[in-house]
Amino acid sequence: MRTRISLALALVLLLAVATPVQAKERPEPLDARQGLEVGRAAATNGLNGIYVSPYDGNVHVASVGGDEITVHDPNSGRLLDRIGPERGVNGPDDLFITDDGTIYWTEILTGFVGMLKPDGTHQRQLVGPGVNPITMSDDGRLFVGRLFLGQGLYELDPTLQDPPIAINGALTLNSFDFGPDGYLYAPSFFTGDVLKIDVDSAIPVESEVVTNVGGVSSAVKFNSLGEAFAVRIGDGIVLKLDFSGANAHEVVLDVEGTIDNIAFSTDDVMYVAVGADNEIIRIAPNGHTRTITRSGLGLPGDVAVSSDGTVWVTELFALRGYTRGKTPTTSFYDRFSPPGAGFAGATSAVADGDNLILTSGFTNTLQVINPSTGAVSLDIRTLAGVTNAIRHDGDIVATQLGLGNVVNAENPAEVLLDGLFVPLGLASDGETLYVGDWASGIVWAVDDTGGTVLASGLVFPEGMTVDGDRLLVVETGRQQVTAIDLTTGDMSPVIVGLDYSDRIPEGFFPFGIMSGVAVGERSIYVSDDGVNKVYEFRRRR
Repeated sequence: MRTRISLALALVLLLAVATPVQAKERPEPLDARQGLEVGRAAATNGLNGIYVSPYDGNVHVASVGGDEITVHDPNSGRLLDRIGPERGVNGPDDLFITDDGTIYWTEILTGFVGMLKPDGTHQRQLVGPGVNPITMSDDGRLFVGRLFLGQGLYELDPTLQDPPIAINGALTLNSFDFGPDGYLYAPSFFTGDVLKIDVDSAIPVESEVVTNVGGVSSAVKFNSLGEAFAVRIGDGIVLKLDFSGANAHEVVLDVEGTIDNIAFSTDDVMYVAVGADNEIIRIAPNGHTRTITRSGLGLPGDVAVSSDGTVWVTELFALRGYTRGKTPTTSFYDRFSPPGAGFAGATSAVADGDNLILTSGFTNTLQVINPSTGAVSLDIRTLAGVTNAIRHDGDIVATQLGLGNVVNAENPAEVLLDGLFVPLGLASDGETLYVGDWASGIVWAVDDTGGTVLASGLVFPEGMTVDGDRLLVVETGRQQVTAIDLTTGDMSPVIVGLDYSDRIPEGFFPFGIMSGVAVGERSIYVSDDGVNKVYEFRRRR
């Protein structure tokens, strides 16, 4: 028997099929576990110096940003240990390990050199800000150099008791090594020259240029056969050096990113620290090459969304663009280019039409860059500790940590807001500028009449963005994103369960790297540096 459907019921069913059911908004606050991961998290936080312990054969990697030395299995890359502040290590840049397992390291930001004995005892000695390369001669003499924040070559008492001796105050060297002839070979970082240094000559010690690597060089190391290798950091190249005078260097490795350092095991396996990508590459003596750690985000900071939907994530020495999947579709690296010639690192980012406005607190740089071409249309390096910049009322405005204010970036004499402790977060709705003070927990609203308090009592506010009639603020002290009503100043949690427990290297900015929030067409994006992740929270189910 056929079932008869009434005309009214048929119309109801037809409308139900033809009319889409409106998706419900997710109730706030959202939990971090509801977020979709943008990109992929790395296990490390940027790689700097690297050394293979002659004591146990494990690969040790210094990480300034991670505030630790990580220890890896030499074959699998598996993370075996993290050596951080609880064991005396703070912001390590380079390291050296003796036969008995004693670890020496340099702390570029604080200027200390540290020593960790196998029994767990540790101590530090002050050399000076910028202390960077470190090595020891075969007869047990310890040498360090200063770079970026200072200069010079020093000999230290291996017990770190007697005062350091400056043996050449004019040299600007990076990671160096003693050759089989007993001379110290070092890259002159800014010139690409490889220097041969007689540490036993009269002070200041003598040096001579033995070759040039043709770019910015960050390391010179020897294998057990006495063969020399160098790193061109900005080009991501490892070279086997030719000291014949012909400069016929052989390319051993060429990667897309930047390479910070290299090291050899006792059986001449080379390990390469591909810094911003968090990769360790293993090259066997027969040339077989493989990556033993997985690349990923290691220092995620601010987040921006371009008009085409690309999600940009700052990483101190890199900038990642994601359009789909876990792998970035675009990456920019700080290749130590001259001002205006290329990307110079980023700790904040905001979309500005087809461009991005970037700042790097580490290099004190403000840039406007076209991410499609890489062209830099503005490059400012004269601000007093820039931490953030955005477009507001037609101008680019920037925070100055050193002066505690917000200024017109191209005319710093034009001060928009003064008297701040740690100016950091910036946002604009086109008419009103919003400024967050990390230290005081106050968010200011600034217009033509001056600044007024929009909200107070926030705990370490960092990145901010306008979202309709509210301001979204990353409140790291409460592990959440907080909404502030732009009319009433009322606050409410939007995203909770975040993890801002990353360690901040001694001597760095008090907030570390600014954590950011951005709004796309249908999503909120927030970085979570405690777990090296960026989350997307879609507004509809």
